[in-house]
Amino acid sequence: MFCVKCGFDNESEAKICRKCGATLPRYVSEAETQEEPKVESPVVNERLQIFEQAVEKVSSGEWNIEEFANFLEETAAILAEKEQGIRSIDIPEEAAADFKDELDVGFEGIKLYNQGMQVFFAFVENEDPALLEEGLELVRQGNERINEAMRINRENRSKLEESIGGPFL
Repeated sequence: MFCVKCGFDNESEAKICRKCGATLPRYVSEAETQEEPKVESPVVNERLQIFEQAVEKVSSGEWNIEEFANFLEETAAILAEKEQGIRSIDIPEEAAADFKDELDVGFEGIKLYNQGMQVFFAFVENEDPALLEEGLELVRQGNERINEAMRINRENRSKLEESIGGPFL
């Protein structure tokens, strides 16, 4: 289990990072991931807007460093759960090539989000305001890549439906 704060590779059952002491995200069970409704959105901006609001709050003094750090830890756990859910999707070997572009772009987006989070955690450590914009830019780029992955997914789904002559269920 990688720590989203410092990147240390902990044991899979660890709850706290051995290197920095941050709370590690919990794994989501298969039953929990299947119960979540699948809502396909053309563009995902909600998480980005939440980051923008948080950066504004800490920049303006509405939030202190501790409040921002708490936001980051809670958000890091949520993002890690979502990433784990995506990575745990079983893709048959014969279908892997069909999903390669979508997965590559999506995982690049996740990587950029995680890099943005690490920059935000660096801000918490040294309070350099330039790190807020740097972290936000990485999150924006990650958001764009995730939206691109979703666009690729919709295109592939349309092609599949076209080839089979109807909706793919």
